[in-house]
Amino acid sequence: MKNTLLLIVIALFAYSCNTAQEIKCDKSFLIVNYNVENLFDTINDPDKYDEAFTPEGKKNWTSKRYNDKLQKLAYVIQQIDEEKMPDVVGLVEIENQTVLKDLVSQKELSKANYSIIHHEGPDARGIDCAMLYKPSTFELIKSTFYRVDNPNNPNFKTREILYAKGRVIEANDIVHIFVNHWPSRRGGEEKSAPKRALAAHVLRHAIDSILKTDDMAKIIIIGDFNDETDNKSITKVLRASDKMNETSLFNTSAKEDAKDLGSYHYWKTKKWNMLDQMIISDGLLNAKTGIIATNTEMQIFKPEWLLHTDKDGMKSPAKTYGRGYYGGYSDHLPIYQYFEFDCK
Repeated sequence: MKNTLLLIVIALFAYSCNTAQEIKCDKSFLIVNYNVENLFDTINDPDKYDEAFTPEGKKNWTSKRYNDKLQKLAYVIQQIDEEKMPDVVGLVEIENQTVLKDLVSQKELSKANYSIIHHEGPDARGIDCAMLYKPSTFELIKSTFYRVDNPNNPNFKTREILYAKGRVIEANDIVHIFVNHWPSRRGGEEKSAPKRALAAHVLRHAIDSILKTDDMAKIIIIGDFNDETDNKSITKVLRASDKMNETSLFNTSAKEDAKDLGSYHYWKTKKWNMLDQMIISDGLLNAKTGIIATNTEMQIFKPEWLLHTDKDGMKSPAKTYGRGYYGGYSDHLPIYQYFEFDCK
């Protein structure tokens, strides 16, 4: 009897040790999201409200300033992981294909040989979402753009939602990526909330169509949502939270938000906001093979050189424009997350 009990104790101890061990993975796939604060070229497009971003415009947007911003943004993306370089970069607030080509041609990004996904959307200001990816690590299968319409207002125009389906080449695994830039809070958070709910409905419908075919599909949602992790557009319409169940999505940004951290600093309230988020499906949390979300918390890239410190010691993103030309990087900080594979 004693021998039997001893064997049971040893077995239980061995099991607890094994389950306590962290999963170790040999390889990773790095995804970044970055709102780059109005990356416009210097040429006036008659179909867009971009007059301010010209040499003669109120922002005095010269070639020198444009090229300086390109170099700075490229440096930021490179420095997130200089050795590996991000595999996928979701970009928000870019004007057109030209600025994307100029960005990826910067020396800091040249070794990644990024390919571009972009579409001229209907936004009145002329800003779109885009995605960069390394063709050496991500094989694009298809991409499309989902329009966000308001049935009660045919004149409503906002950014489209970018969708890309592709294969993580080394892992031989399919992932679905959505890049978002939801309507702003202009006019007040409460008044503008229905506009973001529209975008959330469009996104959720697209996600449900994927999950209907494959309930363990690996879906990664990134972007600037112009809402916090606990706002209704995120929790009620999109159904994303820090608690996973069969019908919801897991918000890897919620823990950082709970710490009063954020990617955007609002000068009026002097508080950080988690407007830029990364949200994933159950397929990434509970996968046994392929790419896996072993870490359920995304990261904010915030080295000291990317921040501005005011006279009171308060830190905020070193942005390009404020009350004047500041010559910084962006008014948002980039976020990123590693997804791993070849795990043991």
